[in-house]
Amino acid sequence: MQTLEALNKKIKTAQDLLGVVKTMKSLAAVNIRQYEKAVESLEEYRGIVDKGWQVLLRFGGPVPRKRLGAGAVCMVIGSDQGMCGQFNEIIIAHAVHEVREQKEHGAEMIFWSAGEKATGSLVDMGHEEGERFASPGSLTDINTKVQRVVQRIESWQSARNIERFYLCHNMVSKEGGYTQIFYRLLPLDEEWAERISEEEWPGRCLPMMGLDQSELFQHLFHQYLFVSFYRAFAQSLASENAARLMAMQAAEKNVLERGEDLQALFREQRQANITNELLDIISGFEALSDDGY
Repeated sequence: MQTLEALNKKIKTAQDLLGVVKTMKSLAAVNIRQYEKAVESLEEYRGIVDKGWQVLLRFGGPVPRKRLGAGAVCMVIGSDQGMCGQFNEIIIAHAVHEVREQKEHGAEMIFWSAGEKATGSLVDMGHEEGERFASPGSLTDINTKVQRVVQRIESWQSARNIERFYLCHNMVSKEGGYTQIFYRLLPLDEEWAERISEEEWPGRCLPMMGLDQSELFQHLFHQYLFVSFYRAFAQSLASENAARLMAMQAAEKNVLERGEDLQALFREQRQANITNELLDIISGFEALSDDGY
């Protein structure tokens, strides 16, 4: 049976752990909102970029790139951080499932990964690995990661003639928690151009172009990649914190239940000690009484 001192130490440890869990819950909730606001602001900028595409395409801009060969890349965005449950395992499983379907249609898929844990999982599963990147840890870090990814895409397009590019990452769900998403980012083909062109223009007339069509295409293409990857990284970070929030909520429940069990055990043990001390006093009194005192 544990002593009262040992039980008291365990109760104090549980209380300290509960404080840490509550702090991490608060940080995760704040981070989720921070990344969601970044995505909301980015959506407004994406709308401006789309308007630029509309102008370019309606003036007969450069024909979108055609698909070259069966080669394709799927970039999986995971996390380098811990305490977020099955965050990496779930997104890896989803990406592998989606890629398997693409391979059935003749695609030769190569994986890119963001996050060492995602990279390690893909390698352990025997998948062909291309580029690997560190997962961003903050909004300011996203810019650097996006620039590097865009540079590698341009390098692969020129060196390996790979035009199809897919993204797979987690994102916060409206119902709570997070869900997985897999979509094609490149190429910008005829179907994409038709969809952009058919969008309604907000004004009565189109603006004039001040740049050469090819030059404007390159500027818009870089902005398209920047917006797409920035949004993907921000959504993944928001969902990572959602996963951490869920893990901390489960941990808080476990700590509270353990704390209640320890408190009950402490009260039971203290009552038992009090009872034993009273019995000792009564036994001593009776012994003295029998001796005639």
